[in-house]
Amino acid sequence: MTSWRHDSLGASSSEPLPVVIIGNGPSGICLSYLLSGHIPYVKPGAVHPHPLLQRKLAEAPGVSILDQDLEYLSEGLEGRSQSPVALLFDALLRPDTDFGGSIDSVLSWKRQKDRAVPHLVLGRNLPGGAWHSIEGSMVTLSQGQWMSLPDLQVKDWMRKKCRSPQQQSHSR
Repeated sequence: MTSWRHDSLGASSSEPLPVVIIGNGPSGICLSYLLSGHIPYVKPGAVHPHPLLQRKLAEAPGVSILDQDLEYLSEGLEGRSQSPVALLFDALLRPDTDFGGSIDSVLSWKRQKDRAVPHLVLGRNLPGGAWHSIEGSMVTLSQGQWMSLPDLQVKDWMRKKCRSPQQQSHSR
């Protein structure tokens, strides 16, 4: 697939994009965030409640999660997904959520432009998928804290979204 795009200097390019993400719902948004060069690291001093995972994370302090052996890190994790990598990122982003816990994420995110991968996200509607069509009276099976994206808590997004335009202009 060839597409016209602008590189970081604003020059046109007709080289094909290496990645096209189909779907602009939460999964597509998260993948785009990673491909944009946002790299996950374990926060210094963070302690994960899963003892085996904590021991493994402590073996490589300061090394990005993406640069570690994801299969090794995900061994022994359990949850709602059949994907070991999905279980690992769920455990890091929302430790103990499946068991009713509300511990903060042990991840921090660093933007590393040199690790960004050119990509395109395609979707039928606005980014966020079905969340735009959910009405206030609707109920989901997922708890609110599960709806956060990497480095963006839903409660923070809602707080900004619910502000009036006048309040937003005063906070700048």
